Amino acid sequence: ELRLARTMIDATIRPLPSGFTSVFFDLPSENQPVLAIRLSGYSCATFELMTARYMPTYRPRSPWRDISNDAVSDSGSDILGWREAADWIGPV
Repeated sequence: ELRLARTMIDATIRPLPSGFTSVFFDLPSENQPVLAIRLSGYSCATFELMTARYMPTYRPRSPWRDISNDAVSDSGSDILGWREAADWIGPV
């Protein structure tokens, strides 16, 4: 798949910061909020962090969803890695 190939190239060119799990090694539990990382489209930053969920059952063709349930790829690059968000976000 073209998207997977692009993600592999991006991950090879820009290694993930420590603490993030590559999407090529493991995926988060379905529908659990995570801090997702992707390449930034801006020249002032290498990576962009966002709160996202991995939802392959809900949207098999576009499983990464942002917190408002929009496809992550609609607003930029695909997700390269993730880390648990439980320590960072929670109910208010």
